[in-house]
Amino acid sequence: MPARSPRPAAIPLTVLLACSLLLLARPTQTVNADTAGRIVPTGDTVLPRFDHTATLLPNGKVLIAAGMARNGVIEPTAELYDPRTGKFTGAGKLRSTRGWGVTATRLRNGKVLLAGGASASYCDASCYLATAELYDPPSNTFTPVGNMTMPRAGGNAILLQDDDVLIVGGNDLSGGHTATAELYHPATGTFSATGGMHSEGASALVLLNNGKVLAVKDSGAELYDPATGRFTAAGNFALARTKFGVALLPDGKVLIAGGQTGGAWGQRTATTNLYDPASGSFTRGPEMSFTRFKLKKAVVPLGSGQVLIAGGAEQPEIYDEASNSFHAATGSRLDSYYFSTATRLTNGDVLIVGGYSRPGGSAVNHAWLYEP
Repeated sequence: MPARSPRPAAIPLTVLLACSLLLLARPTQTVNADTAGRIVPTGDTVLPRFDHTATLLPNGKVLIAAGMARNGVIEPTAELYDPRTGKFTGAGKLRSTRGWGVTATRLRNGKVLLAGGASASYCDASCYLATAELYDPPSNTFTPVGNMTMPRAGGNAILLQDDDVLIVGGNDLSGGHTATAELYHPATGTFSATGGMHSEGASALVLLNNGKVLAVKDSGAELYDPATGRFTAAGNFALARTKFGVALLPDGKVLIAGGQTGGAWGQRTATTNLYDPASGSFTRGPEMSFTRFKLKKAVVPLGSGQVLIAGGAEQPEIYDEASNSFHAATGSRLDSYYFSTATRLTNGDVLIVGGYSRPGGSAVNHAWLYEP
């Protein structure tokens, strides 16, 4: 693990008193630095990426795969981050030319299932993929497995308690969103259809403590029961949104954070919702410190009731379940944060990778560590 940058030196008492007088002159937002932690730079990635995947491997390294460098240019390659050195190294090309909209799921055996996605940036539905492949960490190789039941790009995948992988939604060959779902069976390396959602638009999946899966949509959610292979309605929340992030809390509730309201050209929001499986209902949560969207892969539970919100804005922040409030992280700010990824490492730090920061902009090859 590379040496961390030194903490700031103690500030003289006279300076603190002067700053306090200045702060009293205008309203401020309280930040609990002890709770929020800090952001520090780490090694640069081999290639710039956004909308890529990031998966923690059994050996503690992180597999970074696919994504885009900018609109029109995809990155059908992979690389590895090693926390011991703080460096990224190449991990070869994927077996299929897949860029955006790929799902990556670590299986119980330590391999990573990469499924679907698109083979080009500006393309019609014909470039959506049904292919899938497995990454094997010991051999550092990618191997094709059976195709999905249909092509899909931008779907959502999650590992179930019975070791199967549920894949839901995404864009299909019609060019629109699909409500269909399927299962990958690691024992056979094959896919099979399962019950679909009642309406299209699953934006994120959360495995609940009872083994069911909450599929969160733009204005509500559905529940998938692996025992029956069916989805049932799970209620709606008041403010419809897209491009948000979700996280499971220790008490079993689900945090839905940020997003975009008002359609494709709407506004970013700082609002949140909480889903309670016990009551099957949504309630309004506290507002974040910043408006955010395009943060689905950059929301990470930290344990002890805290969640890192690392994407969607240049300043990461922490949700604290005990106080039901948000606190901004200290340290470096991010120069890219849309469609970035955040992955919790085995030592408790979180690796934040890539993204872009302005509409139509290019990805960066920068990476950071969140230190609790």
